[in-house]
Order: sequence, then C-alpha cells, then structure tokens
Amino acid sequence: MAFAELRAEEYAALSARALGRLVADGRVSPVQLVELALTLAKATEPRINAYVSFLEPLARSVAEERGREARAGHLRSALHGVPIAVKDNFYLKGFPLARGSRTSPDYVPNENAPMVQRLIDAGTIIIGKTTTPEFGWKGTGISPLTGITRNPWNAERNSGGSSAGSAATVASGAVPIAVGTDAGGSIRIPAAFCGVPGFKPTLGRIPVWPGTVTETLSHAGPLTRFVDDIVVTLDLTAGPDARDPLSFTSTGAGDAERWDRLRGGRIKVGLMSAPFGIRPECAVEPVITAALAEITAAVPARYSDAAIEAPLPRDVFEALWVTARGLGYEKLFARQAAIMDPGLVRLGPLAQAYSLSRFFQAIGNRRSFVSAAFKLFESVDLLLMPTMPIVAFDAAAEVPPGGEAEAPLPWITWTPYTYPFNLSGQPAISLPCGLAAEGMPVAVQIVGPFGSDALVLAFAREVETALAFRERHPLRLSAS
Repeated sequence: MAFAELRAEEYAALSARALGRLVADGRVSPVQLVELALTLAKATEPRINAYVSFLEPLARSVAEERGREARAGHLRSALHGVPIAVKDNFYLKGFPLARGSRTSPDYVPNENAPMVQRLIDAGTIIIGKTTTPEFGWKGTGISPLTGITRNPWNAERNSGGSSAGSAATVASGAVPIAVGTDAGGSIRIPAAFCGVPGFKPTLGRIPVWPGTVTETLSHAGPLTRFVDDIVVTLDLTAGPDARDPLSFTSTGAGDAERWDRLRGGRIKVGLMSAPFGIRPECAVEPVITAALAEITAAVPARYSDAAIEAPLPRDVFEALWVTARGLGYEKLFARQAAIMDPGLVRLGPLAQAYSLSRFFQAIGNRRSFVSAAFKLFESVDLLLMPTMPIVAFDAAAEVPPGGEAEAPLPWITWTPYTYPFNLSGQPAISLPCGLAAEGMPVAVQIVGPFGSDALVLAFAREVETALAFRERHPLRLSAS
C-alpha cells in the first residue's frame, strides 16, 4: 500500500486524534508516525534531554503490528498507531524503572501501570521513557541520573517538573501525548513552562499504581498538544482499578445544572487573578490580564471575582510532603544518600523533627482548606487563574532569582497556585495563553469541582479556541 507523505512539520502540528484518523483512513502508517516521532525526539534530544531511554526496537515492532491491524480493519481506538512517551516513574513491563534515581539501576517491572496498559490496549505506541527528578520529589527537571532537562523554548531555561521530559518532548513536537504524574503540580508546572496543555484529573480518576508515599496527593494524567488530546486520553484511561482504592472515589456530586449553564453560556466562572493574595510577577501579570480579557470577551459565561476563604496551605502541604518523603525513603537515605539528590536527602532529618501532634494538626488544617475550596464551588462552577506566577527560570537552578533556596521545600515557594489543588484532589488543567516579554510561555489554569473533569475539559476547549495560542505562536522546533 502506498501511503501519503507526511512531513515532520505537518506531523508535529496535528492532534493525536487527527493522526489516529490518518491511520484509520489508510493515509499514513503507524510505522511512518513512529519514525517521525523518533526523528524529532532524537533531533532535539541533545538540546533538551527529555528522555531516559528510547524504545526503538519495541516501538518499531509494535508499529508494524498496529499497521497490520489497521489494514485488516481492526482499530483499537481513536489513537490506534499514535506515538506517545511515558514518564519514567510508570511501570512498563520488561524495561528498567529508574524514576530519576541511581539507587536501583537493575529494577525491571514485570507488569504495566494501569494508565500505561490502557494506552497500550488502545493501540498507542511508546517510543521512550521521559525524565523526572529523583522519585518526582520536586518541581524542576534536574536529577542525579539524567542531569538537566531543558526548555524547548530556550535551552537555558528550566522545563519544570516533575513531568519534565514529558512536557519538553510534547513541546518539541516529537509526540502528541506524554504521560505524567502530579502530586503538587508536576504536570501543570512543566506544562506551563513549556507551553503545552497539561491535565491533573480528579484524584483517582486515572488509577495510580504502584502507590506512592504521597498517595492522597498523587494523580496520573496527560500532557498534550491540544485539549482534545486530553479528552480522548482520559476517555481511554479513566476508571477504577482494584490496586488503587482511591480510583473508586473520583465521582463528584453531579453536574447536570452546571452542564446546562455551560451549554447556555451562563456557566459561572470565578476569576482569581492573584490567587491566595499572591500576584504574578511583573513579566507574567500583563499576559494573564490580556488572556483573561480575551477569554471573558470570547467565551460566554458569567464571570466574577472569586477567592478561597482560606490561607495558602503551604504549611499543610509541607508537613505532608516532608514527612512522607523524608520517612518513606529513610532506609534508602541510610544506604545510598551519597548518590541521591541532596535536597531530597535533606528531608530525612526534617521529617524526624515533626511531632505527631504537629502532623495531625496539618491533617486537620487540610480538611479546613479542602472544605473552603469545596464551599466556593457552591457559588461558582469553575475557577480561572494563572498556573504559575513566574516564567521558566535558569535550567540549573532550583529556585528563581531571589527565591527561598533554604526553605524545607524550595519548589513550593514558587508554585503557590498548583499544590493547593492536590490537597483538594480537584481537576485542574494548565493551558498556554501567551508569551512574556522575554519570549517564555505563560499559562492559565482552570479548576473544577471534585469529579467534574469533563466540565473542566469542555470549558478548556472553548478557552483554547479563544486564545488560539498555536496560531499566534507556531511550533518551536522541527527535525532540522
């Protein structure tokens, strides 16, 4: 069969669903798509360092099989034959799992994580595993194993993390979908820094297994070229799995009235231009202001200012994160601290200093914050705000200039708009909305009620159309 030629620039500009349609129509083959993905990924890899490993033999073999299936009329899903990448903290059967660490180089899982298995079953093709900081513990793209993952917009800048390589490879054009995780912003931070959509579903909507030391904060989700890629990925990967008990609790209280308001252009959207009283930095604020003006002019809704009637829950998140990571990896620190990220190792003694009473006070304060966050959604249907108060900073730095480098968790000092919604488990998406004067992406975040993932994504589609970010800012990198 003679397939149509597909140039790298065309491939890199198409949605995952559009690529799946080309395969379904017999116009391109999965083999072509995999070769384009590998070519683009390898062309940019020396510059951005997004991959721990490429899975070329597997990808080519699976592409041949998916091609045979397509020619026989057997299409597994709308993403049949589409290349993807997987963050290296997901189990992939038969391939090493490093999680950004040098501590277990020989560990090979014998089964797949639920999200990975469901995407494999849907006919996607994994071309490689993407970088993450050690055990995904922070918001930058630096690890003892792989070094620095850089931003495709400017290689001197940070990609964000912990889904560092996933955001960077999507932004570079190599794959339309990459799998990530988010326990404090780890999908939305790099999505914002790299200028791509990134979605944290409701806690448990996509099962997380194996479990993590921060189980009630950890979400799995996609980073993509377009919101529609998120929609199709969520459709294919959501649903309970007995290995993750939280995956049975991800439904909300019902959205019928909210959907009626959305369809009628009457959806109630709360605007938070300075969440928790923290204004974006001067390079970001005018871009956010302009984006909110575009959205409110183009997307029918009832907009009003909103605020969560609770302080920024930094102490709460810090208590949960420091104790979980510091005590959860205690034995590993004792054996292998010398080859681990010093910032992660430093959490060990900090965790030991927490008393039980202080920890349980944090649990109570979490409940108070979540209650306040949920109560706000009695008067609004969605929240619209910045994703990050800053743009991507120096690639080798852990904090921006003037940042709190000595804080127990330096990364949460510059991510105040993301981690609160891990405490509440609510769905949240980051969407690119423009460029700061220095040429780096800025993003808005849409947050919805617990369980209202589809509502968030439906509104996000309208916002994406209104902002038309890709039309204003074409692809950054090509195969050249």
